[in-house]
Amino acid sequence: MDNWYQTLGVEVVFASGGGIYTSAAEAAAKVGGKLIGVDVDQSANIDTYGEGMCVTSAMKGLAETVKHMLGEVVAGNFANYGGQVETLGLVNGDDPTANYVQLPMETTQWGDGFTQDDYKALVKAMYDGDVTVSNDISAMPATTITVNFAGNIK
Repeated sequence: MDNWYQTLGVEVVFASGGGIYTSAAEAAAKVGGKLIGVDVDQSANIDTYGEGMCVTSAMKGLAETVKHMLGEVVAGNFANYGGQVETLGLVNGDDPTANYVQLPMETTQWGDGFTQDDYKALVKAMYDGDVTVSNDISAMPATTITVNFAGNIK
């Protein structure tokens, strides 16, 4: 994978899949590459491979989900959820940390191109419906994608 950074101009890799970040971090460390963590804030783990290596993490908001569902169980509403598939996302437009999906506010490497205020505004716009993210998998978006085979991950 380190050849992706060196020969293809890759700057950041999103290694989605729990502990899969370890091999990606080893490759990035060889060439000064960056990573995006997944599931939880992985900056403490990823940055052990190189200071500042973790740009951000795409977090599931596990604590928020558990708190919500335990509250529903205590309230006697388990029957509404048992055996069901739930899609959890934004529940608050003003506080991104209250949502079921989020970026870590303290460890994300904010910059002039995308600030913490920009992130908060984007979350609010999505919550308010001004910006939509489709979860429809039946119709592909109108895009053109070019795939360049990057070779083996050695």
